[in-house]
Amino acid sequence: MSKNTLGSSHEATIRNLIEKWADATRQDQKDQILANHASDATIFDVLPPLKYEGTDAYRKSWDEWQPVTEGPALFEIHDLEIVTGEGIAFAYGLIRCGGSKPDGTSFEDWVRATFCLRRSNGQWLVAHQHISMPVL
Repeated sequence: MSKNTLGSSHEATIRNLIEKWADATRQDQKDQILANHASDATIFDVLPPLKYEGTDAYRKSWDEWQPVTEGPALFEIHDLEIVTGEGIAFAYGLIRCGGSKPDGTSFEDWVRATFCLRRSNGQWLVAHQHISMPVL
């Protein structure tokens, strides 16, 4: 396999991994959201405490700040760019997120997302995730 083909294969695998993460988030499949994250991943998110060391810490915080929505949430990845190397990769793009609250009101935001991945035992894992909201 040539380097270009290998790079394309890794890119496709990472794109699929991120799409599965987005779908699990959209469907509120809590056990699947972090399925492809390293257990020691560092995660930055838009709500306090902003920085999480490890997936266990991040998962424990969800019920404190995750908005309750009716039906699947809006969680669309846009403009995803992926760069792969030997055993490491990064991806970045925008996410349009929101949904309908139980009272019928809706909300929508755009956030930026960056993923740093490492390949271990033939599997790509998110080692660092950074979600931020632009201040306009």
